[in-house]
Amino acid sequence: MPLRRPRRLLLAALAGAAAIGIGTAVPSFASPEPAPESITGLPSLTESAATELLPAVTEAAGAALAGVWFEDGKLMAGTWDPALAPVLSGLGATPVVRDEPRRDPITTLQALTTRTAPAMPAGLASYGVDPRTAQVVLDVVEGPEADALAHDLTAGLDPAAVRVERVAAAPQRQAAVAGGDTISDGSRRCTAGFAASDSAGDWMLTAGHCTRGSSTWYDASQATIGTDAMSAGEGIDVGAVAVEPGTASPTVSGTRVTGSSAAPVGSSVCLYGSTSGRSCGTVQRTDVTVNFEGQQQSGLTAVGACAQEGDSGAPYITADGQAQGVHTGAGGSDNCTSYFTPIRTATNALGLTLATG
Repeated sequence: MPLRRPRRLLLAALAGAAAIGIGTAVPSFASPEPAPESITGLPSLTESAATELLPAVTEAAGAALAGVWFEDGKLMAGTWDPALAPVLSGLGATPVVRDEPRRDPITTLQALTTRTAPAMPAGLASYGVDPRTAQVVLDVVEGPEADALAHDLTAGLDPAAVRVERVAAAPQRQAAVAGGDTISDGSRRCTAGFAASDSAGDWMLTAGHCTRGSSTWYDASQATIGTDAMSAGEGIDVGAVAVEPGTASPTVSGTRVTGSSAAPVGSSVCLYGSTSGRSCGTVQRTDVTVNFEGQQQSGLTAVGACAQEGDSGAPYITADGQAQGVHTGAGGSDNCTSYFTPIRTATNALGLTLATG
């Protein structure tokens, strides 16, 4: 199946304009208010510890949260409320107090989603929130129409809440027609993702644009691994192949799957594709909407990792075995901005439970 290339317009990442927090400098529109010295000197966190801390920080900050990300061993937590800084610090996060006028990236994101729902325009690659700046980042593909497209899409929106960026190439889904694949239905080559199960049996996750219209799947040696498949709705690009009990291992290239805690922006994750092999990068944005050949796909996560044809369906996982998601496609320079469907979105859409071991 030919790769679909989303027209890339990354909406100025919804993450609020980054500020300076507790001795840590981040880009901003105005100089943020420094946090009191009493909340400096927090210990360095591992990525796993930051991931575990994320739910408590999100709950404590509530509506005053203005972006959260991992950076230099710290879980950075933006906030519009200076009084919240000691609370965040007490939890172990590094507060970033934003003193510029408050922006509403969520409303901006919703407006863009509504505008592009009927048809994703050519030249639009993607859009999503950048927690470091509390903006929506709109990615447009480099070309003569890029400026006009960006102007049309952002007309009437809060200019402080949107950042337009140029990208070299549009994203695309990555299932290829070739032999020697990890999994193939005889005409399309994709990549097996995570093992999962339901009351009926065991399944192997992959991309939905791979499983739609197919049934029998084979491994690289052309041995049959399953004769049934299911796919989520058009808005969620995940599918699964039914496999014999015990034949789907809860591992990814030797790494055992231990859970599904979502890694924060700034954390490292690795994709394991049947074409690219191991390809690692940091999480750039979450809840991104991508244009795949005119089809709007929302709720994706963007990672600075390179991917190639045939990687569709590949798993993304952290070094400590936390499943992150299922590969859909990639774009940008050399296809080094990759997109995945978060694992919980994938399993919920298919009514499956992630297999761990």
